Amino acid sequence: MSDSATPTARNLGICPTCGKVAPAHHETRGDRVLLVKTCAACGRTEAVVSTHAARYQEKRDLTGYAGEAEKSCSLNCMSCNSHKPPTLVFLDVTNRCNMNCPICLANIPAMGFRFDPPKAYFEKVFTTLSAMDPKPKIQLFGGEPTCRDDLIELIEEARDRYGLEARVVTNGIRLANEAYCKKLLATGCQLMFSFDGRAPEIYERTRKHPRSYERKLQALENIRRHHKSKITLMVCLGEGINDRHLPDLVAYCHEGRDFIAAMDLIPLVATWGPEQVDTRNTTIEDVERIMTQQFPGLAFFPAGVMYKLTALRSVFDMGRLTFGGAHPNCESVSAMISDGSQYVPLTRYLRRPLNDAIAELLALDARMAQTLPRDPLTKGFRRRRAQLVYGWRLFHLLRRSLDTRAIFGGAPFPKMMKIVWGLIRGARLKHLLRANTQFQGVLRLIVLPFEEKDCVEAARLVDCPAQFAYEHPVTREIKFMPVCAWAIHKNGILKTIAESYGVAESGEEGLTGLRPRAEVAEELANRELAAQGA
Repeated sequence: MSDSATPTARNLGICPTCGKVAPAHHETRGDRVLLVKTCAACGRTEAVVSTHAARYQEKRDLTGYAGEAEKSCSLNCMSCNSHKPPTLVFLDVTNRCNMNCPICLANIPAMGFRFDPPKAYFEKVFTTLSAMDPKPKIQLFGGEPTCRDDLIELIEEARDRYGLEARVVTNGIRLANEAYCKKLLATGCQLMFSFDGRAPEIYERTRKHPRSYERKLQALENIRRHHKSKITLMVCLGEGINDRHLPDLVAYCHEGRDFIAAMDLIPLVATWGPEQVDTRNTTIEDVERIMTQQFPGLAFFPAGVMYKLTALRSVFDMGRLTFGGAHPNCESVSAMISDGSQYVPLTRYLRRPLNDAIAELLALDARMAQTLPRDPLTKGFRRRRAQLVYGWRLFHLLRRSLDTRAIFGGAPFPKMMKIVWGLIRGARLKHLLRANTQFQGVLRLIVLPFEEKDCVEAARLVDCPAQFAYEHPVTREIKFMPVCAWAIHKNGILKTIAESYGVAESGEEGLTGLRPRAEVAEELANRELAAQGA
């Protein structure tokens, strides 16, 4: 059965056969939602984007998303200049890696060439980013960024010369060296650390890398000792792979809540070659289901909700949203709360379903967006009065939604007012919660988007705030591309850049040869043995 809503914009996808843009729409069959593309040359193709149709639609209903596509774009990402400026910029720094995971398509064996440009390339990118207002955060990507011996130098230059705050996405292997870990963390960079659970068999099955588990644990201990900011664990989640290890992983996050702030959950997708892990593709809704099975009561909501709260974000200082898709079927968000002994689902402190509270908040925000500009108390620049008007209505919404006794203990009313007044004065929410509630810490949970090229659609990309930066192969300008479209164009772009700039001089060669995976895996194992012997 096709989507019954009336389309408001034309959706587009990518034909998996010829790679050209083709008309696209969604169809629901049983519990599955499929993205169907009709290419003039190749005919009809389809890809599963969800295995829980009711939940997929529920997210659209919650945010009031109408039709097949509310907005769209051309999907001609190489020539597009119409996307809004990014708040989070991804930047490939190398495709060398000190692992060779069969689930990875971003290393030399998978891509067929070496991408390792010298500092001059990054200086050009940093120059463009530094001229933006506001400046975006940058996330250094790979391959494995720590294979670059000049990574620390790049981070420091981005910070000191260009005023750019950097994150590093890492498998953590090199951070098992405490001296290197300490030096990297001294730059103040944030870490996105790949860690799929506390069980060696997980890494034997999906990573095919001997002893990586032990190296990761050592790296995490080094980070605990030397961190300047909390890290995010990036968890590749697959059914039958590591789902049963999630309670232990969350317990580890609670033990390490002094240095672990969040878990990014990545759906495991079987797109690799003959060394296939025995599991089916995992979708965003699969990840939500797995998490709620392991943690009863846990509930997710679309990150795009924050983009709908336009009045709230204009009245209060909510900080900068760096990675939250505007589309309801992009990232999902939840949180677990520390009660001092363990993390429990946020919903334990609610009187009613989370979606009901969010729906009321969205309705309140829509009313505030209409009434605040005309309210005699909030005309002109009287932002403080606007905060009081919105804050009072928000207070009543919270009182209806929250189990105040469970959250505040005694005297909930004055404590709630302290939080609202603190927000009005610009205080940090986490500090207000610690001082006035039973909450002793928060573990943020984000399910990242389904990025496979067969599932790319224009409706999801048009408002994407997270984009890759690159030098255009023809114009040589620094351009941006939504994260989910990058997999389609990445190899051609990076190969051209590599041919234009050459490679950086480096004593750490990583995996530079274009060799079979088995041969590379054997070399890695020998390196590990040599390192242990040293």
